[in-house]
Amino acid sequence: MNTLSALFLTLLWSTTPLAIKWSVTGMPFSLAVTARFTLAALVVWLLVQLRRHASFTSRALWRSGLIAGTASATSMLCTYWASQHVSSGLVAVLFGLIPLMTALFAWLWLGERLRAGELGAIVCGLSGLAVIFAGHLHSGPGGWLGVAVILLAVALQSAGAVLLKRHSEGQSASAINTCALLICAMITGGVWLFGGTPLPQAPPEPRTLAAILYLAIVGSALGFSVYYKLIQNCRPISVALISLVTPASALWLGHAVNHETVSAQLATGSVLILAGLGLHLLNQRQAAAFSTSR
Repeated sequence: MNTLSALFLTLLWSTTPLAIKWSVTGMPFSLAVTARFTLAALVVWLLVQLRRHASFTSRALWRSGLIAGTASATSMLCTYWASQHVSSGLVAVLFGLIPLMTALFAWLWLGERLRAGELGAIVCGLSGLAVIFAGHLHSGPGGWLGVAVILLAVALQSAGAVLLKRHSEGQSASAINTCALLICAMITGGVWLFGGTPLPQAPPEPRTLAAILYLAIVGSALGFSVYYKLIQNCRPISVALISLVTPASALWLGHAVNHETVSAQLATGSVLILAGLGLHLLNQRQAAAFSTSR
């Protein structure tokens, strides 16, 4: 795996939950995510047109774009909605389950077998999830539902990554991202328009606008291109393991910058999830060493 690309995604995914939290401050979540994807789509379209290196007449390319765009749009709609009810740190911790979810989908759709160590990692991660979920059953009408919606977002993102690996071989990652972001903009824009969500009565705060710009340009226009390229070149589960580092870093970033509370249950659940992810990583390394020695 490209080390610089992996490092970039680690830093990006560590800051994304907090940026999403800020981007919905004083703005309807559907409008915030629509603004992000519309701006990102314009940026990548202009860049591709200037470079003139991709053709958009291929049905296979648009199929890949449809897979990536639908997965990203639906996953982000869920995440943006839930970010109104749960902390950015909790969002990051639950997204740390992506490697385990990806392993399950890769087993179902790509025939990649789950080893005993991977099953143990899934059990450990789900135990941490149960602890966190129990801690949010009494946190208000949106707390437990927010956790469930984030889990749906994780499942959608993981499923999209595995399907994209299956259908995107030999295609330009930037072209896939362009198609995907155009589809994202149409889906999220449709949700905003047909949902009857009004425009904000007051201008958004500078921090809200800065968060939307960051998510659009760095998070989507650049970040998704890097992400799709890694998916093409690596196993989906290997790319998903980048998120191993981000739950803890995003959790404490939200605590330090956004003054979010880190409860004992959240910390305990986080440790269990990270332990599951660590066990999964250890199992992957042992499998790779065994394969090399044969």
